[in-house]
Amino acid sequence: MKYKIIFKDGVDKVEKELLRKIQSKHNNDIEEINDLYDQLILHGTCDSKIASRIYYVAYTLALENIELILIRVN
Repeated sequence: MKYKIIFKDGVDKVEKELLRKIQSKHNNDIEEINDLYDQLILHGTCDSKIASRIYYVAYTLALENIELILIRVN
């Protein structure tokens, strides 16, 4: 099962510089989390089979008041 983050208002509404700031602040918190931030910056979405990684990224985005949608994909 995969978990996915999508920005509520689309990737165009979220500043990539803010995403990079969040990435630099949290990239060492959890193993391989940096790849998820890279996906967000490049594609406006990210996914992982490890729920805790997706939830952590969602948490760090929510701290900056970025609205997002979490999806569980079978």
